[in-house]
Amino acid sequence: MASVKRVEHKSGRVVYRIVICQGYDKQGNKLVKNLTYSVNQSATPKQQEKEAFKYALDMEDKIKYGYDFDAEKMSFEDFAYKWLENAKDNIAYGTYIGYEQLLKNRIIPYFKGYKLAHIKTPVIEAFYKTLVADYSTGTISRYANVLSCIFKTAMRWNMIEHNPCREARKPKKKQEETGLKYLTPKQALMFLKSLNLSYDVTYKGHKRIDDTGKPYYVNEYTGTHTVPTQYKVFYSLSLLCGFRKGETLALRWDDIDFEKKEISISKSIGRTENGFDCKDPKTSTSVRTVPFPDDVLPLLREYKKEYALLRFRLGTAWKGDNSLFIQADGKRMGNSTTYQYFIAHLNRYNKWVVEHSEKAKVEGFEELPIIPLHGLRHSCATLLNYLEMNIIDISKILGHANCSTTMNIYAHSFEEQKRVASNRLNDFLRENA
Repeated sequence: MASVKRVEHKSGRVVYRIVICQGYDKQGNKLVKNLTYSVNQSATPKQQEKEAFKYALDMEDKIKYGYDFDAEKMSFEDFAYKWLENAKDNIAYGTYIGYEQLLKNRIIPYFKGYKLAHIKTPVIEAFYKTLVADYSTGTISRYANVLSCIFKTAMRWNMIEHNPCREARKPKKKQEETGLKYLTPKQALMFLKSLNLSYDVTYKGHKRIDDTGKPYYVNEYTGTHTVPTQYKVFYSLSLLCGFRKGETLALRWDDIDFEKKEISISKSIGRTENGFDCKDPKTSTSVRTVPFPDDVLPLLREYKKEYALLRFRLGTAWKGDNSLFIQADGKRMGNSTTYQYFIAHLNRYNKWVVEHSEKAKVEGFEELPIIPLHGLRHSCATLLNYLEMNIIDISKILGHANCSTTMNIYAHSFEEQKRVASNRLNDFLRENA
């Protein structure tokens, strides 16, 4: 951290002496760079100090990474990778990998021949247009966010005066579905019931290997498929507690309080330098304790018995670490497994509804939309709002930093409840007219 010291000359002029450590030489002597910065003389002492500290931090970054900060000479490509290197310490590893992929996929190839200072708003808009045919509006926004962050940093380091992304307009894809994908409260109930249905499934002929290692062939056959208990638990918690996928995958048995009917969220599975592994939750407010409904308790107890029986059967072949959701040998379940099964289940269920339309109608089943797995979390927020839970409690259950985050994300899906409230107000006024 740079050392910043206020110095006031006899004339009244204020400057700041800044000392930045650049490491140590072979003899162990500290290498420093001394700078003098003249602040805005009409500002208050507190404002001057803030200005000096900002300058010191900017210069420390520049010196630390050895940049030549001439925007007329530096290529966009060079600066973009220096920006990514600088950002790495302040973002999650998975986010870093995502930014790196966006740079390599389309950003660097498009801007490769440009100097940083020569990229203006029309160039940014022309780049956005090249993305329309290949990407959704959401993905285009991700590209725009990375570009804007790069130019914001260039501005902060006094390399450019304006961010060309600020006024750039992103093109809109025609006939594209917008907004969150989720289940309505009625559909949410149908989905939970669908987990208990039995489905006739035709399995194609395939090769197998017996216990002696000898291969053999199994002809095509039709069997009955039921949803394994651990998947019922996973999707029930996702829908009824609003957990993120990484939070649910990271659960261990000691995170569940069967007496209080609560689950503690203190970690998440995400991309790390060691592959997908446990890491801190998305934000500090993501660490929370969430109650679960009474109906989930017998399901959890049933799964715990199955879990214990599997562990007993495997004996020394058990490779688990007490993770709640597991593979056949007890190891934690893979990152994409629950998504793949979720989509397969929705397709299997919708096929059953079509093929057994009369029975489905009698039992109140209808086709469900194919939504992302994260849509179960969105469905939870919508369901809680439908049940008239206040926005503060919904925000706490979801682990959002503040209520405004919840409102910004779910404003569209909460629109229906505005009409419900309006209708109740109408009824109240009529009754008391």
